Amino acid sequence: MTQGITNEVLLARVAEHDEGALSEIYDRLAPAILGLLVHILPNRAMAEEVLQDVFLRLWVEARRWRREHVSVPAALALLARNKAVDRLRAERNNAARISRKDEAGLKLSSWLPRPEEIGLLDGRRDLFKKVINQLPKPQREMLDLAVFQGYTETELAEKLGEPLAKVRSGLVAGVGFVRHRLAAVMRTWAANI
Repeated sequence: MTQGITNEVLLARVAEHDEGALSEIYDRLAPAILGLLVHILPNRAMAEEVLQDVFLRLWVEARRWRREHVSVPAALALLARNKAVDRLRAERNNAARISRKDEAGLKLSSWLPRPEEIGLLDGRRDLFKKVINQLPKPQREMLDLAVFQGYTETELAEKLGEPLAKVRSGLVAGVGFVRHRLAAVMRTWAANI
């Protein structure tokens, strides 16, 4: 393993179809991404399939990612999350794919930090965990179900036995709180949260 080479250099090499660079990125990042996928998906076999899809997409889209200057770990993590949620939804609904938009027209993935924000958050992970832990438990659980398991607002209302309006307002309040506090975390290393 070549420890001194950055992910950005490896991405440039992958963009030129260097299989060794892809293998290096896989060795570095696959264990963490597989851990995320195992957390989201019901079994390891499904997680491994999605992991293969994620790295295949990296191979195909490396040139675009390089032009957009994305954080490789962040982009792969978001891609893995999105693919896993798509897979869960397809399983739940016996459909090849469902719309990513919920009833209010909000994209669930818009609740997640963008790749460039995740890169900045890396050194502030403990502060970000504090932010999430400050959410009331019901909101934290709703966001977890929406983000990691791909539940729509209607599905959440059904699952939790709550009125749709209450679920909607809980999600909006939770997302607003996280976004507000995230802004503080992004501005300083020692945000007073």
